[in-house]
This record gives sequence, C-alpha cells and structure tokens, in this order.
Amino acid sequence: MARRYDWEAIEADFRTGRFSLQKLSDRHGPSKGAISKRATTHGWSKDLTGAVQQRTREKLSRPESAAPDVPEAELIEQAACENASVVNGHRQMLQRWRRIQDTFAGQLDTQLSTGKREVETRDGDVIEVDVDLEYAGKCIGYGTQALERVIKLERQSYGMDLPAGEETPPEHALTDDELEAKIKAYESRGADDQS
Repeated sequence: MARRYDWEAIEADFRTGRFSLQKLSDRHGPSKGAISKRATTHGWSKDLTGAVQQRTREKLSRPESAAPDVPEAELIEQAACENASVVNGHRQMLQRWRRIQDTFAGQLDTQLSTGKREVETRDGDVIEVDVDLEYAGKCIGYGTQALERVIKLERQSYGMDLPAGEETPPEHALTDDELEAKIKAYESRGADDQS
C-alpha cells in the first residue's frame, strides 16, 4: 500500500522557503524527487520567503508587533517564530563567548601588569615565570581574533551589518492607511506642480 503524506504541510513548509528539498524529505517522508515533482505539478512557489524574513526581523526588533494582515499570516508567523528562536539562541551563545573572551583578556591583563605567569613543569609542579614577548604577542593575537569574531557575529545577529544595497528595516513600518495617505499627499503635490 502506498504511504500517505501530509502534502498540505509539505506545501506550507515549501512555500516558506526555509527548507531544502532534502530537509523537506527528512521532515515529512517523501523523496526529494517526489516533492519536486509535486511542487512543479501543482505550481508551488516559495512566495513567502521575503515575508518570513521581514517578519523574523520584526520579531527580533519588536517582539510584541502584530501579525501581518495577509492570508498566509499563520504560516509566516510560525516560520518567523522558529527563525527568531534560532537567532535568540545564537545571541545567548554569543553572550557566553563574550564572557569567555572578557575572562581571557582579564587574565592576560593581570599577567602583563605583573610581568609573571604560572606554568606547569614536566613534573607537575606549578612555577612562576616571566611573561616573554612571544607569549604576550600570541595571546594578544588570539584574544583579538576571538574578539573580532564575537563582534562580527554579534553585529550579524543583531542586524547591524546588512548586506550591501539592503536597507535597515524601518523602526515603525507604515500601516496601509498611513501609506495611502502618503501616496495621496505625493500625488497632490505632483498635481500642484503641474498646474
């Protein structure tokens, strides 16, 4: 007997644009080829990708914002919640790495100010030795690399560095009524300029 799949759920996940065919196959059961064929036959398109990304940005910057008034609002909301959860998890990990980097910098600062560091000998004894320039240079190099990576990842996670040509999402997106009012105002200015 042929297996039955939840093609509505597969189509919903497909349309969000969040999953590759392999991930859809792993998640729902049918082969990649079967999903691809069904998508082509039924004209599925990944038309919600942009809306999901926009809603994810909104959830990360304004978690209390209302759901968009579109027919696919439920799909978009669910996908955006999952995306926001992933990004928030990344942010928590980055906070941990920042604390580790701060601890490392503090230890190095102490060693450099005293001019001494503790090392373990082959016998297992701990002795104090002078901080040499090679050691200090390596530590500074490792520390700055770690800091650079944490800062880069934090900036990406918080949307501070958007790809070239992409504008920062507005703090307050205009409602349909506000947008229509702006359009009418521009149209009336244009009509005044022509007269």
